[in-house]
Amino acid sequence: MLSRRLIFGTLIIAVLLLLSWLDVIISHYGAKKEILWLPKGMVLLPVYLGCLILLTREVLRILDAAGLHPFDPTVYLGNILVAASCWFANVYQQFKIDILGETASKGGWHWAVTSSYCALFALAVGVIICFAAEMRRYHHPGGVTINLSGAVFAIAYLGLLSCFMIQLYMAYGIWAVLSLVVITKLCDIGAFAVGSLVGRHKMTPLLSPGKTIEGAIGGILFSCVGAWFWFDIILIRFDNVHRTPVLGWLAFGIVIAVVGMVGDLGGSLIKRDSKMKDSGHSVPGFGGVLDVFDSLLMAAPAAYFFWTFRIVCP
Repeated sequence: MLSRRLIFGTLIIAVLLLLSWLDVIISHYGAKKEILWLPKGMVLLPVYLGCLILLTREVLRILDAAGLHPFDPTVYLGNILVAASCWFANVYQQFKIDILGETASKGGWHWAVTSSYCALFALAVGVIICFAAEMRRYHHPGGVTINLSGAVFAIAYLGLLSCFMIQLYMAYGIWAVLSLVVITKLCDIGAFAVGSLVGRHKMTPLLSPGKTIEGAIGGILFSCVGAWFWFDIILIRFDNVHRTPVLGWLAFGIVIAVVGMVGDLGGSLIKRDSKMKDSGHSVPGFGGVLDVFDSLLMAAPAAYFFWTFRIVCP
């Protein structure tokens, strides 16, 4: 189990880095040559939308096992609308800066607010579509409210939270989104390694019997070391950014680790409630796609907070 997780985990990271490199090269070429159909995200967005579709399928399976039966097409459509709207909003702002030559700086409050408006509008459209679908298939009392709840939950959980990953990349670049992925996954590795070696005290025996308090502490330590290495060495050397203060990267490591663990336990919560062990079997050594993304989904807003308020890379 551990060997398969390490092999496929390494493979996933290698593919992610390759796709990120291709996306950066293509977007830089498009900006230099003023080619409008080559904006940032042309490589990564289709990959992420594919993952989002797989995530939606798994969450719908979990909801179905729990007795919630939303109209599946509306959930797929809602998630894609929310994620795509966030990307289009960022592309439009990037177009104004790179092509039209406007002086507004990338990132910051104006960038964040404009993109957030689009994502919230798309979320509202998704909710309306869910209501319309339930009206269309209504035949008798019972089940409508709970099905609507499941649909809105799936769109907010997957579509809305995923927007923060898109925002990180579009507003602050590939190093920002990689900071989220690297620190979150270092927490997972640290928690698994330390918990396996010295874990004795169960953290949440009902939700996830394998997780221990010692493992959680190990995960936080791994995240803090990773945050120091990422912000104080990697970014300084390769991205030419301002040095992040000690309190900045330390807070980033602790908060991302803790919120990531909450996300992991949140995934376990809905699976346990549906009497499912894994969300699927798409990723060998991990389970389903949700088992890979659950910690990232909840850690993404926290990472975006740190980058937007310039707590890291001021």
